[in-house]
Amino acid sequence: MTKPLIKELDVFARGALIDEYLAMAYNVEQSLIAAGGVPGKDYTLLDLYKLAQPLVIELFRDDSRQMEYDIPQR
Repeated sequence: MTKPLIKELDVFARGALIDEYLAMAYNVEQSLIAAGGVPGKDYTLLDLYKLAQPLVIELFRDDSRQMEYDIPQR
């Protein structure tokens, strides 16, 4: 079993930049793992944040967009 770089998120606050960014990076990593990516070999923590950045920017640019996360919200 692959141990991800970002631990499973317990809760997050929708609309809070830090939480939205973390949730997006977490989802990017889950997608990479599902595709066969290996943490530390195929990508780093910084890679996850770089890949999540344009998605988070778009999310904050357009308030009407909301991502669906499989994470309990605060």
